[in-house]
Amino acid sequence: MNKQRFNDEINEIDFPRNEVMDAINNGIKKGQERRPRKRSRLKIITSVSSIAAAAFFVSGLLFAPVTNVLASVPVIGSIYERFSMQIGNELFESNLITELNEEAKSNGIDMTITSAYYDGNVIGLTFKAEGDRISLDRIANHGPESGYSSYLFNGDEQKQWSSSETQLEKTEDGYVGAMEFYNPDSDLSKNYTLPVTFTSVTGIKGIWRFDIPVKQIPSETIDTKGESTSKEYEDYSIRIESITKGKATTFLNYKTTFPLIGINDEINITVFDDKGNRLMKNHADVLSSDQSNGVAENDVRELFSNKIAENAKYLTIQPVINRNELETISSLNKRTPFVVESSRFDYKIQINNINQNENQVILDYNVLNVDPEELGTDIIQNFANFIMLIKSDNISKDEDGKIDMNQMINHQIHSNQTKEIDYDNLHFQSIFTFNNGKASNIKDYSLTIPFGTLSSNSPIEMEPFRVELD
Repeated sequence: MNKQRFNDEINEIDFPRNEVMDAINNGIKKGQERRPRKRSRLKIITSVSSIAAAAFFVSGLLFAPVTNVLASVPVIGSIYERFSMQIGNELFESNLITELNEEAKSNGIDMTITSAYYDGNVIGLTFKAEGDRISLDRIANHGPESGYSSYLFNGDEQKQWSSSETQLEKTEDGYVGAMEFYNPDSDLSKNYTLPVTFTSVTGIKGIWRFDIPVKQIPSETIDTKGESTSKEYEDYSIRIESITKGKATTFLNYKTTFPLIGINDEINITVFDDKGNRLMKNHADVLSSDQSNGVAENDVRELFSNKIAENAKYLTIQPVINRNELETISSLNKRTPFVVESSRFDYKIQINNINQNENQVILDYNVLNVDPEELGTDIIQNFANFIMLIKSDNISKDEDGKIDMNQMINHQIHSNQTKEIDYDNLHFQSIFTFNNGKASNIKDYSLTIPFGTLSSNSPIEMEPFRVELD
């Protein structure tokens, strides 16, 4: 296996590092406010480039093929082009989109589901809204950013699927938008009825209910074998079980193994075919997990937002290990200076001084055992940004005695400013402000330190391997 050639191909990709890191930082800040149990909805706005939008709008689950039915409905095809929906575009060009005319009326606004598709585990739809009360000018004051609100099923958070949505846009045919939903079930139904309810359009509240019948486009599943293990970390492995070739999407089904200490680790894969075409990652779902003999085994289904070329003979897969750990908790009821160590890695921070002045606390510290050339300054800065305070009484643990961050999110105090004092020595100061007046004794507080941010950005390459498609 020519590993150097694989790396050379990856290095040729133009990666917008600054833009991506800004997006990651903004996303993390929002996620820290409320960590969802389910994957949160992504909102795709029309100013996003076609490549970026395609990365969000992955593989559409489609209705039964309808030959030439859309020839007289050019507006549907223009929606997919307008919103850079890669899967919708691919399926439209192949006459695999189902035209619909499902209508609902409420509060002076007519909503119509105009088309749908179901490929892989993605169900996509387009819709149109009409009515004199609709105005895009209202969005800024009434939100949300997309211009409309909706939910699946009965709105139960536990039943919500991952999804993407475009902004509402005005056209000659009315106000149009598109959505994609990702079915998390391991056993996918070939026929499905998707219950979607819209609850507002440009700030106008109402109830627009739809039960959208969809039929999955037939796909080809190839039972194949290929695996890789880490020479340095023997308890890590990945084994490909099968490949499902959709009309606009691709599934890879595989098993991963980890040592129990790394139960929160991930093995991420980059995939090329023998023609040099890269499969574009969308997301991976862990369908089942088992622990035995000191290792954890996950059954994973990963979705890619493009199809495998018809003449491709094999795939080359490069796996990398991303090791992680839960936040480290350290009480501030100590004499400075003191050191806080990662429970799993060599990372440390040294707390040099803690100053409290009325409702403001200044934390002065150095990050230790970190190579800035390896990680990059943006990753280290991001790590420092998310060192947080929490009142020690609010530290929560689960039944197994492990820190339960989901129960602590609303109690954490984020720094309103983190600045680098001396880059050569990774010297930082984080400033925390208590908004409810003077803080109580700082010794009653603890730090939550995300050492996992550093470890997860120091990937370990496994050996690349080949999977035959014949």
